[in-house]
This record gives sequence, C-alpha cells and structure tokens, in this order.
Amino acid sequence: MTLQTKKKAIPLKRRTERYGISSSHLHGIRSHSRLAEILRWGGTAGQLRTYARREENYNRYIEKGKPGKKDRQIEAPEPRLKEFQKRLLDLLNRIELPEYLHSARPGYSYLSNSAAHCNATGCTLTMDIDSFYQSVKVQHVARFFEKALGCSGDVSETMAQLCCCDGHLATGSPLSPLLSFWAFKEVFDAINHRVKSRGGVFTLYIDDIGITGKGFGHTDIIWTTRLLRKSGLTVKESKTRVFHADAPKLITGRACRNNVSRAPNKQHRKMRDAQLKLESNPNDPSLRASVAGLKRHLGLLDDKNRDQHRSEARQILKAR
Repeated sequence: MTLQTKKKAIPLKRRTERYGISSSHLHGIRSHSRLAEILRWGGTAGQLRTYARREENYNRYIEKGKPGKKDRQIEAPEPRLKEFQKRLLDLLNRIELPEYLHSARPGYSYLSNSAAHCNATGCTLTMDIDSFYQSVKVQHVARFFEKALGCSGDVSETMAQLCCCDGHLATGSPLSPLLSFWAFKEVFDAINHRVKSRGGVFTLYIDDIGITGKGFGHTDIIWTTRLLRKSGLTVKESKTRVFHADAPKLITGRACRNNVSRAPNKQHRKMRDAQLKLESNPNDPSLRASVAGLKRHLGLLDDKNRDQHRSEARQILKAR
C-alpha cells in the first residue's frame, strides 16, 4: 500500500501592498447592513448600533506607573469588541501612509523615527502631544470616517463608537495608535508641508513630534504649538526641547551626535541597576534574561559599542 504524504501547508504571505484611501473596503459605507457585512457581525444592523454604544464594552482600570511615572487609566476592550477593532485595524493597515509616520506600521519603529533625525543636519526640535488618545474625541474619529472615507454620518458615528470609550479613543485598543494619526492627519500634513518646504525633516511617532533642519528653532515650536491647539491638541511644555546642531540630541529613546547613535544615560542606569540585582541573585533566570535583553537593547542604540554589547548579552545567557 502506498502511503500518501501530507502536503506541507504553504504559509500565507503577510499583506504588504497598500492602496489609496478611496480603494479601501471601508470607503463609502452608506448603510449599517454593509458595515455589519464588512465587520463580519453576526447579528442585525440594529443590534450592531446598540452594541457599539454599550458601556460594558470596556474594562477600565488604573495601571500603576513605574517610579517617577504617573499612573495610567487603561480602557481595555472586551474580547468581542477587540476582534472588531482588529478587523478595522487590518483594513486601515492597507491604506497608504505618509513617509513621516513611524508608528503603527510594519518596518518602522522608534528606532527608524530617531534615525531620520540622526542622519539629518541642523537643529532638532522635539515635542510631545499631551494625553493624545484622550484628546482624540469621538467626533474627531467620526469626522475621519465621514470626510476621509466617505461613509454616511450615522455609519461614521457607529464606527467611532466602536473605537472609543467614554467619548475618546480607548487607551487599551489595538486600533488607537493608527487611528489617532488618521483623526488628525490634515494637521500633521500641514506641519510636514511647512518643514519640507524649508528643506527639513518631520517625523511623527504616535504622540512624539520631531523636526530637524537648518534654521529651525523656537519660532517653529510656537507655530506648531498654535496649530495643534487650534485643532484641540496640547503640547507638553515640559517635554519640548531644542537641540542645537552641534549638541547631542535625544529623540524617541536614542541619543545622537554628529550622525552617531549612542544609548542615552537613562538606559545605562537601567543596565547598572539590573546588573546589581543579578549580582545579588545570580541564579535567578528572569534577572539574567532581563540583563541580557537590556544589553541587546544597548546594542541597538550604540553604534560605537554595538558588537561589545551583543557579545556580552550572549555571554550572560551562556552563564546560566
């Protein structure tokens, strides 16, 4: 008897192609029946409208902050809602994004964000948007679905309710990092246009704004702050920085000077603290893994000592 061999499953390729917003499956939804079909909702259109407005869709709790950090209000979607949010995220992920956005997209990160400024010349300005998700109100989200995606007003309102908690973007939703950008894309496009027209570099990493170029300074911070305020967003003054061209600059967790990347002092302090704990408990596998992970992270940030940090990380794990 001939044995049949089971064919190997061919892994599905991750979707990499992107298209214009008018080609999105979310574009031009005019009825709740169509929305229910797109979201793969199992009930009626009326039930979907009711479900979107349930207060019990979210688990609200306080996440204790690390030493020196504030506690955070977390609004985590319940499992069923989270699946709908993931579906919306999957569809939004297929839409073309501007080059300046370094968050909520494959192949980009806080490292690519900071690299854009490390490799640029001139002064660097950094700003943080205060309480960004809480500032993205349900009406901002509904406006995006209606104006940018061409959905009807009532459908846009329901979609916004599915994405928001207590009138704003949910802090624990997988959709919030990308949707917060789309809700204020016109504002960020305006900043990018102004910066690029003067030969500079603009990046956005969730709520972190970075601008680098010759001739940029405090006047540009004032202009950007006013534009954001007009749109309903506030800049954290305590986090606003101007780094001169010849000075070290800190952007999204990376220190740079003269196009050379270095790990910031904060990361070195974390490493020393972790090493002291490991020295006190050398047989603790979690502490050993933590120190190795921090060493690898230093290797990502430090151009000069990258190989040394990576080698030390391997040695730490071998010593188990």
